[in-house]
Amino acid sequence: MRKKLRKFRDKLAHGLKQEYHETKEIPKHIKNKEYKKAAQQLCDIGKMTFLSLLWILPGGGVMSAALVKFSHKFRPSAFREEKKDRDRD
Repeated sequence: MRKKLRKFRDKLAHGLKQEYHETKEIPKHIKNKEYKKAAQQLCDIGKMTFLSLLWILPGGGVMSAALVKFSHKFRPSAFREEKKDRDRD
């Protein structure tokens, strides 16, 4: 059980660091006229905010976990697991 918790903690920390660095790059994307990348990152920030706000509601932890588990659209890009099989096709 401890091993699973450590693995989860490490994945979460890695995802949060990646999102932080991507968020810092938004002004650079706008300056280079890469509006699509900047908009995608702003969308990720919105997703993280929405999932965080769900925790305020009673039972929100369960709701947010279910959303993330069953609908991958609600995950920010840093937390998505890309399958290697798709890259081969």
